[in-house]
Amino acid sequence: TLAATLSVVPSVPVAGMALILGVDRFMSECRSLTNFIGNAVATVVVARWDKALDKGQLDAALAGRAVLPDAEPLPAAE
Repeated sequence: TLAATLSVVPSVPVAGMALILGVDRFMSECRSLTNFIGNAVATVVVARWDKALDKGQLDAALAGRAVLPDAEPLPAAE
């Protein structure tokens, strides 16, 4: 969308457009990382607010341990 917007503006030179698009790619990755972290924090905050937060599962997940117990395999469909 940034490239389409810049192509409509006649006063932006092509070299300047290339520089802006190069920086925008990096900024796009930063925006997606910020959105991901914000969604993760909001999930924990809402769970705590609703008193549905399992502190043991949260600690296990943040420590990289298995959160859910091993489930028994389901029978194969015929």
